[in-house]
Amino acid sequence: MDISKYIAQKTFTAFNKSLIRNIIRISIINIALSLAVMIVAAATFEGFQKQIAQKVFGFWGHIHITNIQVNRSIEPIPLEDASKYQKMIHDADFSSIGLDKSSIRDIEKFVILPGLVDHNNLFQGMFLKGVDPHFDWQYMEQFIKSGSIPHFQDSMFSRSILLSEQSAKKLDITTGGSLIAHFIINGNQIKRKLKVCGIYRTGLEEYDQKFALVDMRLLQGVLQWTPEQVTGLELFSNRLSDVEKINEFIYNEILPTEIYSETIRSKYPNIFEWLSLQDINKRFILGLILLVCIINMATTLLILILERTHMIGILSTLGLGQWNQRKIFIRYGVKLLVKGMLYGNIIGLGLCFIQWKWKFIKLSEADYYLDHAPISFNPTLLIFLNLVFFITITISLLVPSYFVSKIRPVNALKFRA
Repeated sequence: MDISKYIAQKTFTAFNKSLIRNIIRISIINIALSLAVMIVAAATFEGFQKQIAQKVFGFWGHIHITNIQVNRSIEPIPLEDASKYQKMIHDADFSSIGLDKSSIRDIEKFVILPGLVDHNNLFQGMFLKGVDPHFDWQYMEQFIKSGSIPHFQDSMFSRSILLSEQSAKKLDITTGGSLIAHFIINGNQIKRKLKVCGIYRTGLEEYDQKFALVDMRLLQGVLQWTPEQVTGLELFSNRLSDVEKINEFIYNEILPTEIYSETIRSKYPNIFEWLSLQDINKRFILGLILLVCIINMATTLLILILERTHMIGILSTLGLGQWNQRKIFIRYGVKLLVKGMLYGNIIGLGLCFIQWKWKFIKLSEADYYLDHAPISFNPTLLIFLNLVFFITITISLLVPSYFVSKIRPVNALKFRA
């Protein structure tokens, strides 16, 4: 029989009959609130990173493939034979990097052309992003504020334009209105009349203000490009963790030297650098909360040791080793810890569910790219957080339990609780 376990079980309930019970309750509340705050903070931080990354990747794809001269010139430079590169990537063998063809969800063509949009003598400079008739609109549909997504025909190009909410306000235009797009091509001004089919808002303010979506064939006609000439290809991966490996493999093993591929993380680093900074904030906040909880538990355990000073003297006189005595108080601490963690998980997950369901914490979308605090329910993260919390605090209990060995039996037997 484990004597320390037996004594801990038989004596713990005695605390509820003493004045120390209020201290124990406060300690349990502190543990519960600490873990609850850690769960909410971790779920929110991960929600931020996931949702913002999904917005960027949903709008741009994970990898861009363009002519290598695109980054060196302000003039539109086409990627020739785009379908050929699409086929080369689809047919490639990714087994050498531990992946297969299912790692790539889709590869789509796009054309980007800067222009000046005019409505009732109100002007807005922007980039028109042309997508092909088979573009997957499922992602963009969730951001449509009014109207609908463009509907392209196979026989001829569409004059529909999907405008951002910010641009629509600046142009004082609504769904169904018409505007004029002005382009400068080889020193000549070209105009195209377009109809606003819908208005969107992704929350990525700096991109929403700059981009509108149109039929790719419209822009190819303006540029006098063939159907096989596009600005580039955007590749969508099924797993974010595979993007860097896929990009490196495509660039080194598939594409010729005059074709360049890069991840959107590299092309637009500002948002991802901001997201990386959130990792520092997350570690600091979670670490600070954990430290507060460790100090609380250490203080509580020291109080329990003082409360049981007389018992320590008796056990020492009877010959019970110091380690076994320390284990008694460590078991006290673990019992408080488990009880507090149970309440902490209930409170933390409850608050997360309430925020996920009703979104009562609102944010400035212009500053945070989201209009509410997002929540990510990740079972792996929850289990990991609980394990780290439990193991760290349990190990930390070794320090205050050491003071048991400093109590001399002669002095302890004189002590009265």
